[in-house]
Amino acid sequence: MRKFWIGAAMILAILPASAQDRPAKLKALLITGGGYHDYKALNPVITKKIGTLAHVTFEVKYGLETLRNPKFADDFDIVIYNFCFGDEKNKELIENALKVTRDGKPTMLVHCAMHTFQPSDEWTDCCGMRTRQHDPYRAFAVIKANKEHPIVKTLPDEWPTPGDELYQTIKLGERSTPLLIGKAPKAKVEHVVAWVSTYGKGKVFATTLGHDMNTVKLPVYHRLLASGLLWACDKLNKNGEPMKGYGGSK
Repeated sequence: MRKFWIGAAMILAILPASAQDRPAKLKALLITGGGYHDYKALNPVITKKIGTLAHVTFEVKYGLETLRNPKFADDFDIVIYNFCFGDEKNKELIENALKVTRDGKPTMLVHCAMHTFQPSDEWTDCCGMRTRQHDPYRAFAVIKANKEHPIVKTLPDEWPTPGDELYQTIKLGERSTPLLIGKAPKAKVEHVVAWVSTYGKGKVFATTLGHDMNTVKLPVYHRLLASGLLWACDKLNKNGEPMKGYGGSK
């Protein structure tokens, strides 16, 4: 036993101080699946790339079965929804998801999460924006709506996505702050494509970007998701940089 402790002490001695002081990784639960998207291809890219920018590990669950347990998020620091179940009406599943955020769990919503559980106005309120359809798939510009917010502070003022679905903003929630807007060429109407909100005690970051690999492969998109995740978990400073120990493996 004495040899064990000596060996452990020697290992710690040769590690950089920053490695010894590094906090435990954030634990993220990613609930995914449903139609119209190739989640099997998209999720590995999203989780890997976020992991290079934020000190986080992911557990991925497909389908809605996880939501049957009202304590499904107890072991996690944040819940991420990247799924597509628009017609789902099961009140128990929806309420379990809502309660987790309402009670204070950081929450991140990606793309079709805003079109999921459409029969539930309460889910729409949790999402922070009402949207029910999108423009035709095409390239469009992504423009900062709030240059000083930490989530987008390190992003370009404007950047293109070569192809995505521009979800139409019917109404931005009363508690929501727009971060990015999308504008297609020659279009007269702009739509909010990223924002922050609150639902009960929970902080919410949401973006409608991310239909397929055209957006998901972009480094600027990886930074947006990583910063949104860290912000929701109170691990992003006012300059848009990860707090000490919460940067990724890059």
